[in-house]
Amino acid sequence: MLETNEKETRAASAAASASLSPAPGQSAKLADLAGYLAGGALLAAALIVTTDILLRWGISQPIKGLFEIMELVFACIIALSFAFANKKRMHVSMELVGNVTGRFRGVQLYADALTALTFAIYTYFLFHHAVQKMLYGETTLVLGVPIGPIWYLAAGLITLGLLTQLSALRESAVSLGRSPSVWLSELAAPAISLAAALAAALFLIWTAADQGAVVKVLLGFAILYFLALAHVPIGVSMGLTGLVGCYAVLDIGAAQLVGANNLSSTISSTDLAAIPLFLLMGNLAIASGFADDIFEAATAIFGRMRGGHALATVLGCAGFGAISGSSVATTATLGGVAFREMRARSYADSLATGSIAAGGTLGALIPPSVILIIYCVIAELSISEAFTAALIPGILALFLYTIAVMILVRLRPSLAPPPDKSLRFAPLVALKLAWRPILLFMSVLGGLYGGIFTVQEAAAVGTGFAFVFWLLSGQASVGGLKKAISEAAGTAAGLYLLIVGANIFGAYLNLAGVTTAILSIIDPAVMPAWLVLTILVIMYLVLGSVFDTVAALVVTVPFVIPIILAMDLDLIWWGIVTLALVEIGMITPPIGMNVFVMKSLVRDEVSITTIFRGVVPFLAADMVRLVLLITIPALTLWLPRLLQ
Repeated sequence: MLETNEKETRAASAAASASLSPAPGQSAKLADLAGYLAGGALLAAALIVTTDILLRWGISQPIKGLFEIMELVFACIIALSFAFANKKRMHVSMELVGNVTGRFRGVQLYADALTALTFAIYTYFLFHHAVQKMLYGETTLVLGVPIGPIWYLAAGLITLGLLTQLSALRESAVSLGRSPSVWLSELAAPAISLAAALAAALFLIWTAADQGAVVKVLLGFAILYFLALAHVPIGVSMGLTGLVGCYAVLDIGAAQLVGANNLSSTISSTDLAAIPLFLLMGNLAIASGFADDIFEAATAIFGRMRGGHALATVLGCAGFGAISGSSVATTATLGGVAFREMRARSYADSLATGSIAAGGTLGALIPPSVILIIYCVIAELSISEAFTAALIPGILALFLYTIAVMILVRLRPSLAPPPDKSLRFAPLVALKLAWRPILLFMSVLGGLYGGIFTVQEAAAVGTGFAFVFWLLSGQASVGGLKKAISEAAGTAAGLYLLIVGANIFGAYLNLAGVTTAILSIIDPAVMPAWLVLTILVIMYLVLGSVFDTVAALVVTVPFVIPIILAMDLDLIWWGIVTLALVEIGMITPPIGMNVFVMKSLVRDEVSITTIFRGVVPFLAADMVRLVLLITIPALTLWLPRLLQ
């Protein structure tokens, strides 16, 4: 029976990807269509969940079996979203080799090839998962809907992701093939890194039975980092490393089981469903003009002060970050508006760009936070409790940034123009301008903390409200909606690939004995807690300045959590500290993601050195906040305990 099962899986998987990848033009159209359909399905799911909440609280008649059906619906939505993300190359990668050598075509070819390999494996996993569900005749508990056919649909949809990735690979090969004279130089540098990864993988496979936990864990991280250095997306690097590691420690069957279980459970997770919904909510809010509303409202309060527009920028970033849940999106959205206003009023470029780049980081902490959701899912913690814990630290961050601006313009008045006495302190005007984002924020967090709905339902309600505001904004258009929904789907797919990879890699680390390995190096029973925490803080500051924020989080959480638990410290508290650390990394040299987003907005008008100089006062404020959060855990834990 099992042999027949395997044959069915292979046949189904092979049939789905047997055809050649579509032509570039067809592939682009296919990817766009997949993005529109996935985003449209995401919006429809949000509206259905919102309707369910209204029926539940209005007439006590919720939609029967909706929760279990939504798990399967989201699995199909994410599977379809991969096609758009793959074609647009929306996956997170560490572009170190290319930035150092100035050569990107070779590393892109390698990255596309390994990403295609990963999606071929994942396609097989989903078809195998569907075969298993069909074999055992599994159905949903409430409605009795057969699960197998829906997983076959998800497997078919992820096949589109494989096809678009194959098309991207072909484009990379064609691009490189046009210049035979540079093949060697383009392919050589990443080949060294990939060869090192292959050598480490083979050594692990051949000697795993003879190695201790420390060596197996170090080999796993070596494979991961060598792949990442070659621009292989972080999620792909973790997934491949985890599968190779599981095969080395156990066997091919165990690796398949780990991969299939983590892939299927991740894309159908109701906890993670909040991520694409919050992303869609933020995109619709952007399309509705919320960014201008928030900035103008903040200006109505702070505009008459010296440095008032920098203060308005920080406050505006906090407000918009609370809606979008994304630091990069906050910086990119408010950056253009805020920089234009401050330059027109003769603000120094360093203060203008620094306040925007630093203010954007507030989106990572102030709820609803996409990064905090990811941390909670990996650490298996309550998302709503973590959101509650983040409120006071988020307000503290906003307060310290405000103080930083006020001190800076007091010490160096030339950075900002004199106070404009013609402007009035107008809180009522601010309220009138910002009533839409305020109502959206209160509906999400008010309903969540009031116990009216769960985090996932809060995200759905927020999306529903944002959609209504978009319809009534006067800026609604088919093109704007298509962009908002497809980009939300694509960004979510990129994050899901990271999480799937992190879960598979985490499974390998557990099998390799990561807890034993870590505690043999960092023993909380011997080392004082302050020294252990100092080591972790330095590690995160270094990683945060090189890695993407989400990548730094998902790579480290699996081995950091055992250390925190061994010291008997609270994981919610550590999650908030971790978010503070990765926030700092977003404006820290040499990478500083928000700094480079700001640079992309101002282009040649402001140098990268000027922007980094502008964030220094905010980095100082961040260090003060970090010390306060670590030394006074009550700042994080008092509110959740009060509301229990």
